[in-house]
Amino acid sequence: MSKLKNSTSALIFVDYKPAELRQNKDWIIVYYAKVPAKDEFKRFRMRVPQINSKTERLRYAKKMVVAINSKLESGWPPFYEEKNVQYKSFEECVENFLLVQEKEVKDGIKRQVSLNGYRSYLKKLNEFIKEKKLTVKFILEIDNTFVHAFLDYLYLEKKYSPRTYNNYLQFINTFFIWCRAKGYIKQNPAELIKPKPQQQKLREVLRDKEKEKLKELKRANFHYYVLCMCTYYCFIRRTELTKLKVSDVNLKEGFITISGENSKNKKTDNVTIPNALLPLLQKHLENAKQNDYLFSRNNFEAGETKLPPKKISDEWTKFRNIYKVQKKYQWYSLKDTGITDLLNSGVPSIKVRNQARHHDLKMTETYTQRNATFDATVKNADFYF
Repeated sequence: MSKLKNSTSALIFVDYKPAELRQNKDWIIVYYAKVPAKDEFKRFRMRVPQINSKTERLRYAKKMVVAINSKLESGWPPFYEEKNVQYKSFEECVENFLLVQEKEVKDGIKRQVSLNGYRSYLKKLNEFIKEKKLTVKFILEIDNTFVHAFLDYLYLEKKYSPRTYNNYLQFINTFFIWCRAKGYIKQNPAELIKPKPQQQKLREVLRDKEKEKLKELKRANFHYYVLCMCTYYCFIRRTELTKLKVSDVNLKEGFITISGENSKNKKTDNVTIPNALLPLLQKHLENAKQNDYLFSRNNFEAGETKLPPKKISDEWTKFRNIYKVQKKYQWYSLKDTGITDLLNSGVPSIKVRNQARHHDLKMTETYTQRNATFDATVKNADFYF
């Protein structure tokens, strides 16, 4: 387990036992180092080279002892020199892990956003180690107690939400499962840690009042309004919208192709353009070129300059402020509202799932709203016993 550096003197005889010369038939320098993650020491031996002059050999041996003890006192772990996979350094494991993730992003296996997330999690882990003045040399030193301490630090000291806590726990499991597969550790120190219960996600769908306010954008900011409608009708995610090209839109056949390179699930899918959206897209694309981005930095018109995802959210905030829309109606309320409205219109869940590109029907059905009082459709249904 990594330990707090309270003082230099407290460390001198904790991690090692100093080197000493033993003059028998062979001249051997013997010293001990604490085995990572174990309460035991391992003996190391180093032979003193043969020198004709006994005096010179003794002088040389004493220099070796001083040099070894100096390295041990500075924190040098002799296990590194064994080249044993069992004693991989924490830094080396992190470096190797990130190299693999970078290659997988390059090969299209993972998304850049996933790699950015991994780097962010590891940065926070290193901040914890530095802030608590912990010594972590070997990957084996990170045990269940360490992981608990890190997660408590995030939850209790940094005041992170249960959702963020669980995201960190998920990453830690990902990292250590990878380390175990590589043979760096024998057991995942986080495998027995359970995620925290999370408050049920509140899906604030737009009411008729908010929908009417949003329709005002059709006149005030037409191209942004079309972008919003692509999320409402086609459930296209924010980052995906910034990567779409005009060539991805097939107005004649009535669908938009979301490439696997641009989609969250890395799969290429077609989403249907409902009839209500079709004329809006036709007008939006009147002067567009096939290689243009469907929505560009140029006031959300089709164009050559890629649109930053943040600009979409910033414009939504601007809309909320101007039209006095409550903060609980976030950008993705558009998608939530679209899915909810489509389900309530009587379209089968399986078809809504396909349009939303959900991997599981259960995910789609989370959008179905429970009755606040009564359901008008059920109340007026034409069925009798």
